[in-house]
Amino acid sequence: MQTLLQYRREQQYALQVQARTDSLKRTLDLESPSHLDEKHNSDSELDLTGREHSSAQLIDVEQQRPPLPPFRDSHGAIIKPMHDKTEAKIPVKCDDDGKDQADPHNWSRTKRMWTTLLLFCLVFSQGWVSACDSNVTKPSSKEFHVSQTSETLATALFLLGISIGSLIVGPLSEELGRSPVYLVPSLLYLCFLLGDALAPNFGAQIAFRFLSGLSASSTLSIYGGSLADLWNTEERNKIWPWFALSPLLSPILSPVAGGWITGHISWRWVYWIGLIISGFIFLVAFFFLPETYSPMIIQWRAHHLRVATGSDRYTCELEGKESLGQRLAHNLTRPAKFFTTEPIIMALGFYLIVIYVVIFDFLNGFEFIFTDTWGLSDGDTALAFLGICLGAVISVALMPLVYKAHRKISKSGGDGDDKPEALLLPAMVASPFFAISIFWLAWTSYKSVSYWSAYISTVLFGYSMTAIFVSSYSYIINIYKTYSSSALGSVTMARYFVAAGMVVAARPMYMGIGHHWALSFLGCLGVICLPVPWLIHAFGQKLRDKSQFISN
Repeated sequence: MQTLLQYRREQQYALQVQARTDSLKRTLDLESPSHLDEKHNSDSELDLTGREHSSAQLIDVEQQRPPLPPFRDSHGAIIKPMHDKTEAKIPVKCDDDGKDQADPHNWSRTKRMWTTLLLFCLVFSQGWVSACDSNVTKPSSKEFHVSQTSETLATALFLLGISIGSLIVGPLSEELGRSPVYLVPSLLYLCFLLGDALAPNFGAQIAFRFLSGLSASSTLSIYGGSLADLWNTEERNKIWPWFALSPLLSPILSPVAGGWITGHISWRWVYWIGLIISGFIFLVAFFFLPETYSPMIIQWRAHHLRVATGSDRYTCELEGKESLGQRLAHNLTRPAKFFTTEPIIMALGFYLIVIYVVIFDFLNGFEFIFTDTWGLSDGDTALAFLGICLGAVISVALMPLVYKAHRKISKSGGDGDDKPEALLLPAMVASPFFAISIFWLAWTSYKSVSYWSAYISTVLFGYSMTAIFVSSYSYIINIYKTYSSSALGSVTMARYFVAAGMVVAARPMYMGIGHHWALSFLGCLGVICLPVPWLIHAFGQKLRDKSQFISN
């Protein structure tokens, strides 16, 4: 609805331009030919040969340019000039006065915060559903007469759908605008989620889960682009850590609800609750989520100016670019190129994959760690996920202190270190604790040791994984700039793809080698990744100089 209002606003803008131009022409028609010639001569200095003009400048040009007097032959007959097919195009762009509402950076802070909050809720509601059924595999497998390992396919296929969909939603949002790519797939997502709740058999359940994940991929993939639309770099660095809690904590909190649901009401309520939350957020977003992609808003303006003025000279940034098919073809090959040619993406991408592997491994592993070891109920076992959430909040709260301490040390040392590698400082501090927390959980989960020790280790894990995730994303966005959406898209595709496989493999792994050695394997992966942020901090400048996607 907000997008429609924006579209109508640009249409009214163009009609106002035409009305003012027509009024000016009627006035000029009453003036003498000599005066018209004088005004035309003075207007000849206006350059309309392809340079970029703001909307305000275009209005002034249309108002100042009078109609040319008709050409006549020696007998006084009017000569009709031939149509000039080489008429120069006029690029339409935002006014640079900081007030043009076609650029979301010029919106009021209240409107931008409200839009960011809507996006946060959209991401949280759909991320919630990604793991909502991970803690109800026991009752659902009994109802569908399948093993619990088979039932984990419901979560795995949702993640696989996100992985596949993330390849195409980026260029779609740049071709059609952000708002349609949020809202249309979200409506399909709600329909498929309803199918999950009413699924009569296992086949229907996993089919609807895959389609739900495919539809949710738009919301869970392009939010970074929307934040870039709304906030400049300095503002985004302050907002992003808190916004990152939405995609990080939603799949961690939903198993908590699933754990309490299992012992009280039908397991299908994990889907019904997700449908209620997502449906409410969708309705709010449908009426109040505006379009944030500035080139799309400018395209509306150029279109309405052409319609209102009858001139096809007006063009904009989006027009004349590659077709949607070409953009999709480039995007499908670019993630592989990033992972094979960009050492920074390869290293940080692998680290983020490990983090998501551990997160979704815990969805099934906590049952073996807490329930089997200490005999805790499903609800008490789910409290371990709250420990991860507490650690994540602590991590976000500490990040400004880490940056402040670094700036103070750099200033006192006189080196003035303002390189983008400084964004990796929270990851550098947290990387040892990531591996430590996993080994801690692995080798203190004995009946002779209090379960509170295991709970505390989950807090440390939440702190470390959030610091690594947030600072890695901030660094990638900062250095790749124009290509950051493609870089993050490749990481998103890879981490959800690998996490989908880990969800299925986790239960057999815990049953085969026990939770002590299963967690130790994950801890070893954390040790392998430990030096990654330190190495990039030390050699990041050289890696950036060699990159084909980074302009220094």
